[in-house]
Amino acid sequence: MKIWEGIILGLVQGLTEFLPVSSSGHLFLLEKLGVGNESLFFNVCMHLGTLLSVLIVMRKKWLPLVRKPLQKTNLCVLLSCLPTVGFALLTKALAPTLLEGQFLALGFMITAVFLFCAEKLHFDRKRTLSVKTSILSGVFQGIAVLPGVSRSGATITALSLVGVDKKESADFSFLMSIPVILGSAILEIMPLISGDFTLATADVLPLILGTVTAFVSGCFAIKFFLKIVSTKSLLPFSIYTFLLSIVSMCAL
Repeated sequence: MKIWEGIILGLVQGLTEFLPVSSSGHLFLLEKLGVGNESLFFNVCMHLGTLLSVLIVMRKKWLPLVRKPLQKTNLCVLLSCLPTVGFALLTKALAPTLLEGQFLALGFMITAVFLFCAEKLHFDRKRTLSVKTSILSGVFQGIAVLPGVSRSGATITALSLVGVDKKESADFSFLMSIPVILGSAILEIMPLISGDFTLATADVLPLILGTVTAFVSGCFAIKFFLKIVSTKSLLPFSIYTFLLSIVSMCAL
C-alpha cells in the first residue's frame, strides 16, 4: 500500500465513521476504484484510530458511566448492543454475501431514506432514552451491517422517530459506537492471531499515517456533527447518500 493510499483511507474512515454517510460504503467504493488493498491488520488499526477518537471526544460522557456503572445509560448501551450482535451474527451465518458490497447502492439508498425520515417526521411527544428506545436503536444499528447503511444515521433516525431529541440521539449513538467499534476490531484481529502475520509483513508507514489520520479526522467528525446536529438539517446528508446510491448503481 502506498503512503497516500493509507492517508486517504484513514481520512475517509475517520470522517465517515461518525458522519451519517456510512464508512463501510465509502471504503467499498474506494476499493472498487483501486485505492489501497485489502488488509485485515490495516482495518483493525483504522478501527482502533476511530475508537480512540470517540473515547477522547466523548470522555465527559463515558467516564462518569465507568465511575458509576449502575446507571440507566449503561443499561441502555448494553441493551442496544444485543440486537446489533444478533443481526451481525445471523447475517454472517445466513447471508454473508450481503456483507460483500453487492447491494451497496441499496445500502446508500436506505441511509438516504432514514435521514429524510429523521428530518421530516416530527413527533409532538418528547421522549428520553429508555429500554424500549435502546432496543429499537440497536435493531436499526443492526441493519447497518449492510455496507452503505450508516450506523450513526440509522440509530439517530430510530431515536428521532420515537421523539428523542436529535442532540441526545447523537450523543447516545456515539456512546453505542464504542462497544461496536471495539467488537469489530476484535473480530477482525482473530484471523491474524491464528495466522502467521507479523508487523514486518505490513506496510508500516502507510499504516501509521492512516491510523493517525483516522484518529484526527474522527475527532473532527464527532465534534462537527455534535455541533450541527441540533441546529442544522440532516437533509444534505440524505441528498449526498442518495446521489452516492445512484453513482454506485451506475458504476458498480
